[in-house]
Amino acid sequence: MNPRFATVATRTQRDRGDATAQLVIITPILVLLIFMGVQAAIYFHAANVAAAAASQGAAAASPRAATASDAAAAAQQLIADLGGNPAGPPVVSETDGFVSVTVSIDVPSIVPFFPESVSRTALEPRERFVPESDR
Repeated sequence: MNPRFATVATRTQRDRGDATAQLVIITPILVLLIFMGVQAAIYFHAANVAAAAASQGAAAASPRAATASDAAAAAQQLIADLGGNPAGPPVVSETDGFVSVTVSIDVPSIVPFFPESVSRTALEPRERFVPESDR
């Protein structure tokens, strides 16, 4: 028998089961990477919902006749339309002629070390009336 062929046969017998062992090691890592990607997508979707709702609420509160409840209602309506899960009611505050709306959204958890909620704030100037003579 040719010694070159004997070496190949011995090597293939030693390598038996290597593919199975590699698959057992690689599969959990791939599944974890897929779950992390899905969790990141869920987190960024929640962040976008919070930012859009805060912006909508601030825009609704910027007219002179608008109230804080108008801003909260507009923000909550957009959260419901976009399928978000609010962590609490929107927080509306007014300081120095600006209206600020903060919205917090719960983030469903697949991977344990991601944040449980995301919060975004939008700021809009409050409309003010300037008489024609003062313009």
